[in-house]
Amino acid sequence: MDDYCIASREQFPEEVLTKRKSQGKLSTWYTCCTEAYPNGFTFLPPDEHVWMGWYTAATGMDGYLRWAFNSWPKDPLHDSRFTAWPAGDTYQVYPGPLSSIRFEKLIEGIQDHEKIRILKREYEHSKRTAELNMLEAVLKGFDIQKLSSISAEEMVADAKKIISHQTLPDER
Repeated sequence: MDDYCIASREQFPEEVLTKRKSQGKLSTWYTCCTEAYPNGFTFLPPDEHVWMGWYTAATGMDGYLRWAFNSWPKDPLHDSRFTAWPAGDTYQVYPGPLSSIRFEKLIEGIQDHEKIRILKREYEHSKRTAELNMLEAVLKGFDIQKLSSISAEEMVADAKKIISHQTLPDER
């Protein structure tokens, strides 16, 4: 499979992920209505969407798949529930087109993921071992099970404090 997407409760074995990367294959993860967290429900903390970008970087996967983007219930501007699924599970934006805080936070997580990717490449290339080790240590904190006791907002804020002072190669 060129693009293999696993549920958030699963993990690629390290050797499988390494082999897939060497073959140029995409390895991603997803959430849907069965995962309590992280997820995109309207009643969950919005920073879970930012957290997803960090988790993607921490696991070494290529990306995140949101199973539904704009599958709206009858009146999404007034009621985000959709039959048996949790509120907001079926969409990240509103008709109009209107964004949502959840979608904007997902964009923020994607931007953080990209900065992390660039910083890692720069640190490896320039042999800045201390900075690379610091970044790797921060990423180790992004584990789904930790969301049961530490908020996504707290994890992301703590991690951002560490990388906020790091500049990308073209920012110097």
